[in-house]
Amino acid sequence: MTLNRGSLAAIFRKNNLLSEYEEQEPVFVWTEIAGELGKVARPKKVQGKSLVLEVPSAAAKQELSFLEEEFLDKLNEKLTHSKIDNLKFQLGQFSENTGGSDDSYDIEEISLTDEEREKIKKALADTDLDYPLKKSLKSLLITQQKKRKVRLKQGWHKCPACGGVFPDYKCSHCGFDRREVDTG
Repeated sequence: MTLNRGSLAAIFRKNNLLSEYEEQEPVFVWTEIAGELGKVARPKKVQGKSLVLEVPSAAAKQELSFLEEEFLDKLNEKLTHSKIDNLKFQLGQFSENTGGSDDSYDIEEISLTDEEREKIKKALADTDLDYPLKKSLKSLLITQQKKRKVRLKQGWHKCPACGGVFPDYKCSHCGFDRREVDTG
């Protein structure tokens, strides 16, 4: 089961935190608008009129910055309580060693399904990038998807709120705590 924004708003409202939800709405909308590309950039917080996104590398930071305007347009179109003027890409800690090490796998030996490859292909087709940037971004997305598969095999959990994966009870992407909500 995936929690939609309405469910999230209801949870925040029930706990008298609706104003915090409205302020941080872009964090919750990010995964919805970014699709496969959003798995490379984790929403961390809203800071003024900026959405701060954590990325795994300088290469990802540079490549995603070329898509900033496209992401901003999609994001602001979906927002109901706020407006974001810019995206801030920051190098972040991607929990590489928590809950099992990815080093026990050769990432080149992990295969993707046709469906996973098609999602990446579609995500890239929806951009206006030139060939070298598209090729680089495709490689980055494939690597991230392979790491995700390894982590899920190691017992990590898929977040019903943002779709990220995390090793224990609390999602490092959006702060969702699976102990607080029964997701059935």
